[in-house]
Amino acid sequence: MGNSPSYVVNAGVGKLAFKAPPCGYTLGQCEMVYTISAERVATRLFTPLGNVLCPTKQRWIARRPYDDSRLLFIFSHGNADDLQTSAVYSQWLADTFDVNVLGYDYKGYGNSEAGMTTEGNMQEAIEAVYNLAVTRMAVPVDRIVLMGKSLGTGPTVHIASQSPCAVGVILVSPLASGARTLFDSKNVPRAVMAGLDQVFMPSVQRMASIQMPTCIIHGTEDTLIGVDNARALEIRCRSQAAYPALYVRAGHNDIETLHAELFVEHVRAFLQHAERMALFTQTERD
Repeated sequence: MGNSPSYVVNAGVGKLAFKAPPCGYTLGQCEMVYTISAERVATRLFTPLGNVLCPTKQRWIARRPYDDSRLLFIFSHGNADDLQTSAVYSQWLADTFDVNVLGYDYKGYGNSEAGMTTEGNMQEAIEAVYNLAVTRMAVPVDRIVLMGKSLGTGPTVHIASQSPCAVGVILVSPLASGARTLFDSKNVPRAVMAGLDQVFMPSVQRMASIQMPTCIIHGTEDTLIGVDNARALEIRCRSQAAYPALYVRAGHNDIETLHAELFVEHVRAFLQHAERMALFTQTERD
């Protein structure tokens, strides 16, 4: 799905950008390892009942088509997390929104394939997980929600920009590009900023290709990824994908705790909107 920056750029930026935590789980605890294109992707499926499903490869191969009416969130975690550290958050998503959550680790994170994390292999990882969902699990496209948080918004925007591959997209504390986390775009000439955007995770340049409804949530006091990143992404949304962004007085990792009720209300309203849009689109096609 699409292209990615050169390996040289990926490797150079990767040494500075990625800070994986020490792995705190075993493959047995992670439920399943699935291999696609030499990428070992650790996945975890959370149910709203608090159960963690533990399928083997054989059970996935033999599994009947996805018969759960709930939406499936494909969740891409942030820079300092892995499956183990984001488990509580994933379970909270499942319980709060009555959805299933499919999480994964990037190369170099958790018990996924060892080696240097790059933008390129993050893209390969989410593509592998997405393909797992739609092929092995047979999840209908209109039951998939792509959700990314912080660094995880990069691969989320990447796959969302490829085609109408989900019912909606949720971006929490997103980066518009790696460069925009370092430079104030208002103080950089537009042509120069466009070139810098290309160096690492140019989500701002991919937003216009997203055709599904897109929800952006950001803290106005975020000192790690400035709120201007979210505003830049919001401006680039296509009309059919635009949904009112939520900006709250919070930092980078405390939006859900400081503004839990508002966050939940906003996401629930967005999910209802996205499903209505999907139904309308299907009706138009029919």
